[in-house]
Amino acid sequence: MLWIGILFQEASLLAIVVPALLLRISPADHTAMLANLATLVGAAFVLTPPLAGALSDRARRRGGDRRRETALALAIDVVALAGMGFATSVGALGFALVAATVALTAAQTIYQVLLPEVVPRAVWGTAAGVRGAMTLIGTVLGLACAALLSPQQALFASALTIALVASSLFAIPNPPAAPPPLARAIVRDNHDLAVTLVARGWIVLGLTLLNTYVLYFFSDVLGVKDASLGTGMVAGAALLGAIVSSVWAGTLSDKVDRRLVVTLSGIPMTLAALGFALHPDARWIFAYAALFGLGYGGVFSVGWALALDAIPALGDVARDLGVWGTLSGLPLIFAPKLGAWVIAHGATPAQGYRWLFALAGASFAIGSLTVLRVGRKGAGSLWQTLLVALTTAIRQPLIALRFRVRQWGRLPLRRGPTVLIANHQHEDESEIVVERAFVQSLFRPLFTASSRRMYEPGFFATRMPWLGFMRNVNAGPLFYSLGMLPLENELSARPLRSIAGDVRARHGDLALELVFRGEARAAIPADARTLDDLLLPRHFAAGETRVRLSYVLEPYRAELLAALRAGVDEDVARIVGVVRRGATFFVTPEGFYSTDGRMRPLKGIVDHLLAVATPWFAAIAFDPFRGQRLSMLYRIVRPADPDDLSTSLAAARPVTTSALLATWLLAVGLPFDAREAADGVLRLRDALPPGAFVDPELARDADGCVHDALDGATRRGVLARDGTRYELAARRTDARFPGVADIVAYQAAFLEQTIAALRRLAER
Repeated sequence: MLWIGILFQEASLLAIVVPALLLRISPADHTAMLANLATLVGAAFVLTPPLAGALSDRARRRGGDRRRETALALAIDVVALAGMGFATSVGALGFALVAATVALTAAQTIYQVLLPEVVPRAVWGTAAGVRGAMTLIGTVLGLACAALLSPQQALFASALTIALVASSLFAIPNPPAAPPPLARAIVRDNHDLAVTLVARGWIVLGLTLLNTYVLYFFSDVLGVKDASLGTGMVAGAALLGAIVSSVWAGTLSDKVDRRLVVTLSGIPMTLAALGFALHPDARWIFAYAALFGLGYGGVFSVGWALALDAIPALGDVARDLGVWGTLSGLPLIFAPKLGAWVIAHGATPAQGYRWLFALAGASFAIGSLTVLRVGRKGAGSLWQTLLVALTTAIRQPLIALRFRVRQWGRLPLRRGPTVLIANHQHEDESEIVVERAFVQSLFRPLFTASSRRMYEPGFFATRMPWLGFMRNVNAGPLFYSLGMLPLENELSARPLRSIAGDVRARHGDLALELVFRGEARAAIPADARTLDDLLLPRHFAAGETRVRLSYVLEPYRAELLAALRAGVDEDVARIVGVVRRGATFFVTPEGFYSTDGRMRPLKGIVDHLLAVATPWFAAIAFDPFRGQRLSMLYRIVRPADPDDLSTSLAAARPVTTSALLATWLLAVGLPFDAREAADGVLRLRDALPPGAFVDPELARDADGCVHDALDGATRRGVLARDGTRYELAARRTDARFPGVADIVAYQAAFLEQTIAALRRLAER
């Protein structure tokens, strides 16, 4: 109901009431004064929504009531309307007009958020259609009232209507607190919201051009004696049809593509504006109005539902809708001046208005066609390409100082949706494969998956303690710009800070004993007694301790698990959407590094991606015993058996000198010399199953590779040397693989699994 009062006031002020007041207060330069006041109103309308929305979201997270906030703004509006009724100068009128605009816009910004908070998403289109009908009813009543009453009487009627419909706020249930994004992770893709914003901006431009000067068109061009009455009748006729089309289009948009509904609705609006431009005849005015109304209802009701669909996070819905309203309303600032300039530069007043209406028609056409770009974001962007190129240029030379990388095969340049699947052994392998593929693909960015913890405050401070000043910095937007998409991979445990931040955002500061069981509190410093204490900078290190979600007390554990499930679904849907648009996505579906040399099971994200993409492998092996730098070998190949990706990936990995030497060492278990080791490695190499990819250097010069590996293993303490003989050392770790307890057993298990996979493929 409140939409009736809001639009009752909004429709009549600049279209009829204020122009009529200016004809009395400033008859000599009413056009210029109206342009100035309209610009001020446009500025107020543009600047108010983001601030009002952000403040409302903040208050809501602290238990605020949007209904009370709306009522307070409406009370200020009623007082400002009364002030306009008694204004005797342009200055006083402008001050009261801006105050009323700010108050009404704030109320509208806050009130509109109640719809997505209390209405199920499945019927947002229908709800938006009803909202559109209410706004149109209010518009018709407001225009009719302004046309039939004096300006002062119309203002008092608006104030009375606002006061009456505000009582409907008490009938709206206060929605439950909406959960904030999981652990305050910043994960946003604003493409679709930006598209709806641009589309709305074009349509607002066309409407502003029409609404601002339509009364003067009736007066100056058509010669209507009572221009206020004529404007109200024509606008009322248009909006009566729009009421019906709004509800119908909104309901239809819940069943079919909303974009198509908006685009088709823009056609009659465009034709009506062109009718005014090409044949401005009073006999056709009502036909144009009916045609305009037919499309207007659909464009504005379904367009708003489309924007709701595109909101990245409902926890900030008031702010985001406020920003959306502000930016899409920017034409309100310059359109009046643009319209005045177009009219003034026509050969005659009639010609100027024709150009004005033609410009409005073009705006409607562009706006209604723009919405077709919703959901059609291309894979990657120029900004991502530049950022990845800069990162690659800096990081790859540094990686080359620590790694010797050799690659066989590459992705095709011309490829559609692609998933590049790799086995997971080392923290730097993803950057190596992805950035080399970026260059080899002629600077076409690849997307990757990253832990959601990277999208929470303090990631850099955790990984690099010397960046402690970044404890509260959320680097999520940077990672997102680099094509690193979040994927929740910690399903049973999370850092204390992450859990505390999530619970704090939902429920405010709580005592730690109310949130955590004793097993978790044991890791918390004694002077931290509340969630706020735990989140203090001095407890940053302790807050990074990972604890099981089972150590969280109810009801907070159930909330975290529900948010976790929703977050996983959101992550997977986002990644699949990016790949479907033609992207190449690099993934290590094991989730964690192998610590024993064997591949972990490939997790479910691959199944989702295979439904929309072609699979390729980055089959990786390391040769840790050879050379001064860590040697990495990998192949870019298609799966040998697309129905068994795990086996195909294991079989595709290169066979290295280290893997063969480790297998021989464990089998012998006695002191040996270099000749015996070389003979043993050679026998193992020659006994490999068909299809094995052997390091070409090992295939050419087995003796040289084995001697190099023996020297490297001795240098790293894996082998002990006594004269010409070697034996395995008791401690066989490698600092470059921090999670591996025995690098020799690791390499042997790696080869064993590769051989088993090759044999299974050969049997098939």
